[in-house]
Amino acid sequence: MAEKTLKNVDMVHQEISMLFDASKCTGCKGCQTICKSWNQLPSPLDVREYEFSTTWENPKVNDGDTWLHMSFNEIEDKTGKVALAIGREACKHCTNAPCVSACPTGACHHEENGSVVIDEKQCIGCKYCAAACPFEVPKYRPRTHTTQKCWFCQNRLANGRTPACVGTCPSGALWFGPRKEVVALAKERLLKIKPTHPDAIVYGLDGAEMGGTHLVMVLPYGAENHGLPKDPKPSIFTQIERVIPAVAGIGFLGIAGVSALSFIGGRGDTHTVDTFSYDEKAGITYEDEGHGRHERVYDGDVLRSHHEHDGDVRVEVSGKEEQ
Repeated sequence: MAEKTLKNVDMVHQEISMLFDASKCTGCKGCQTICKSWNQLPSPLDVREYEFSTTWENPKVNDGDTWLHMSFNEIEDKTGKVALAIGREACKHCTNAPCVSACPTGACHHEENGSVVIDEKQCIGCKYCAAACPFEVPKYRPRTHTTQKCWFCQNRLANGRTPACVGTCPSGALWFGPRKEVVALAKERLLKIKPTHPDAIVYGLDGAEMGGTHLVMVLPYGAENHGLPKDPKPSIFTQIERVIPAVAGIGFLGIAGVSALSFIGGRGDTHTVDTFSYDEKAGITYEDEGHGRHERVYDGDVLRSHHEHDGDVRVEVSGKEEQ
C-alpha cells in the first residue's frame, strides 16, 4: 500500500490525531517493525534475550528501545466464539497528559499539534513521567539514561509525511490527519461495526479519557478487552507539579529537593522545603528534622539516604536498607 502523504496539509501547527481501528487490524505487526526501523531502535540479537510468550506478542512489553508493540488478547465474544482483541501499546498523546505535568525539566511537553514529545537533550532520566502515566507508556532507556516513547514521528510530519507506522499499514487500520477528520472517521467506523460488535466503543474522544487522546481508537470489544482502563486516572505522583514552582527558583536544589520530597512522601512523612539545605560542592542535600541529620544523594538512578540519630547510622539505597 502506498504511503499516505500530507501534501499541502500543515501537520505541525494544527491539532492532529491518529486513528487505530482494531476491527481492521490483521495483527501483521508491520507497524511495530517500521517503528523500530525508522527510529533506529536496536533489538536483542539473541532470541534467548526475549521472554518466551505463548502469544504472538514479542516483546511482551514496551521498553526504552521499543515504543510500539501490538497486544493480542484471546476472548470469548457475545456469541460464545473465540475472538482476538488486538491492542496498540504506545503513547496515547493525552490532552491532559500527566507525564507533562510531572516532568521537572520541561523535557516532556506538548507540541503545537497536540503530540506529547520527550526532548532527550533536556531529559534527566528521573522517570517521573513513567510513574505518572496511567497507561505505563514512557520507559527508561539505560544506554542513554533518558526516558523515551512514541513521538508521532515529528520529523516526518514536518516534511509532509505520515508517521512511519501509518504508511506501512496494509489493511487501513491506521489513518492520520487533522483531529476533526480523524474523530469523524472513527465515529463512522463505529456505526458500521456496532450491529455485530455491541460492546464496540471509540476511545479518546474530546473530554473523555484523559481529556481526549490524540491516538483515537475504535475498539470492537470494549476498552478492557483491548488492554486499556475504562476510566484512566493520572497517578497521584502528578502532585509533584505543585511542589516544583516552590523550589524551581533555586536551581539544582529544585531537582534534588523534589527528588527527596517524593522519596519521603512515599513513606507517608510530612516535610517542607525549609527543612532542606544543599551543599553545592559535595552535591548533597541535607535534611534537618531536629532529632538527626539525613543526607540524601540523587544521581539520576539511585537515591541514597544516610541517617544519623543518637550514634545509630542507617543507609537506604533505592529503598533497600544496609546496616
